[in-house]
Amino acid sequence: MRTVLRLLGTRYGVALVLVVIVLVIVTLGRTVLDDERGGSANDAVGPTVEPVPKSADPFISLGDDGVDESVAPAPSLSKGAADAATVATRFAKAWLRKPGVTGDQWRAGLKPDASTDLMASLADTDPADVPTSTITGTAQLQANGATTVARVPAEGGTIVLGLQVSGGRWQVTSLDWEMA
Repeated sequence: MRTVLRLLGTRYGVALVLVVIVLVIVTLGRTVLDDERGGSANDAVGPTVEPVPKSADPFISLGDDGVDESVAPAPSLSKGAADAATVATRFAKAWLRKPGVTGDQWRAGLKPDASTDLMASLADTDPADVPTSTITGTAQLQANGATTVARVPAEGGTIVLGLQVSGGRWQVTSLDWEMA
């Protein structure tokens, strides 16, 4: 007994006592945490992960996004027809508020790039009511099913245009204004 007490009094003895205390605390901590989680000490390593089988399509695990690309092929444009960004920009410039322009003149500037339905909905529009007179950036396009949406930044907001291919050329089919 005397030898044990003498050994505990040395720095090696103190180190041994500290190691034993740390081991006891870690063991008790694991036991308490495992009981709270409902697992066992073997679960502390983490769950087992099954390997993912390799396939030709690395995105197959993401599932179907619901888009059937075979249904909506790329639109067929006539030779020399303007692209969607050009048509959107040209229409947006024609749509801007211009002092001294009559309603008929304003609609005549929109007509080359607008669908018949859109022109009918603009028949009673006063060009003085257009909320902006300046475009501040370039048209940003985004495909949205059969329609392409063009967002044209303008002073005070954004001009939002829906475009579709009709008769081999892009036409603006809808018009909206988003205030900034």
